[in-house]
Amino acid sequence: MPELPEVETIKEHLRELVAGSLITDVEVLDPGLVEQPSAEEFERELEGERISGARRRAKHLIVELDSGNSLVFQLKIGGQLLLVPPVEEPKTALMLVLHLDGDRRLFLRDETRFTRARLLDAEELEARLSTLGPEPLEEEFRENGVKYLQETLSSRRAQIKPLLLDQKVVAGIGNIYVDEILYDARLHPRRKANTLSEEEWRGLHAAILENLAAGVEHRGTTVRLYKDVLNRPGEHQDYLRVFEKHGKSCPGCEGSKVVREKVGGRPTHFCPSCQLEDWREGEQ
Repeated sequence: MPELPEVETIKEHLRELVAGSLITDVEVLDPGLVEQPSAEEFERELEGERISGARRRAKHLIVELDSGNSLVFQLKIGGQLLLVPPVEEPKTALMLVLHLDGDRRLFLRDETRFTRARLLDAEELEARLSTLGPEPLEEEFRENGVKYLQETLSSRRAQIKPLLLDQKVVAGIGNIYVDEILYDARLHPRRKANTLSEEEWRGLHAAILENLAAGVEHRGTTVRLYKDVLNRPGEHQDYLRVFEKHGKSCPGCEGSKVVREKVGGRPTHFCPSCQLEDWREGEQ
């Protein structure tokens, strides 16, 4: 599933390759894609729009239009945006084609068909994004994130992994990166937030920054379906330590293997020796 680093990569490609383009025609090939407005209105209102830019908020990809409206994608599990040319025209699982000037086309394909799109005005967009937590790679979180995490979570008796996946707490973190973050922070995914020490909050904050920045640097993580706008897989999968490494030796200790269990309903990967469920064992 595209998380913050993957959507950030796609956003940067759209800024570089598509910003300034005129949308000359719109084909909605799967009406289930469009959540707002109707598919017919979506096609009619987008045709003739010029793309002025692109940005990201959490896992939302926001294509800015000259009219002030925004085309907002949630790529969910398998959404791909592919620019033709330079890439070869995709033939399967197509949901949307945006025809651009210069004889180019932006294809949205998704084998899972879970991607959703909305065409929103400024007020609607603000309402849509209003409940999201802070952006973890922005300066405010870099400088004050430890304090924010403590103030927001330290009184909570909930497990730390589901809390970090809550987009109202921190925006953009998904299942891949949260497993890697908790491994770096040496926190068991079932640890209750109200048991973390000051040092552990600092370690968690540092792990969030480091893992997301590395994911962006490596153009995202391709475990199954993710591709960038130029149809290239990411590279960060080569740097994962625990995600989907169950049964393999932990890279941080001798003798332990990474395990996979359900935590908060999500498949979760961790080292039971490095990330103690009963953290008090490490104090003995």
